[in-house]
Amino acid sequence: MKADRIKITRIRSGFFSPVLGPLVRNRQAIVLLAAVTIVQLTLTAAGSIAWQCPLKSALGVACPACGLTRAMVLFAQGHWKAAIDLHAFAPLFLGAGIFLVVVSILPAGIQQKIADQIATFERLSGIVGLLSLSILAYWILRIINLMNL
Repeated sequence: MKADRIKITRIRSGFFSPVLGPLVRNRQAIVLLAAVTIVQLTLTAAGSIAWQCPLKSALGVACPACGLTRAMVLFAQGHWKAAIDLHAFAPLFLGAGIFLVVVSILPAGIQQKIADQIATFERLSGIVGLLSLSILAYWILRIINLMNL
């Protein structure tokens, strides 16, 4: 009985472990992610392919994020339906990219308070685990849809 509770607690703590909160605490990491996001979106908007998908290049299978950058650019340009048709998570990831850019330039004290609030929210909601499962389910549905074409 006690072993079952420990096992459930470990699963729950892994599923509810903060990811974004600790990331936001690390200014160098978010500055790097914000810069990569800006460069990737800018190059894609300019019509240049910034980064080829390694999974698709190696195996010929689209990864869960394939089309996400193009969809984010379309969404930012106001082509919302086309963006959602290309990748349903585009608005969420575009918002996250904008959030990273904003947080990366905030004063350290405010940045740390935001990081603490995010970590608490992540612990209570399990949002990272739920989002990961959602993206995985979305990817599987996209693959099934491609196989039926």
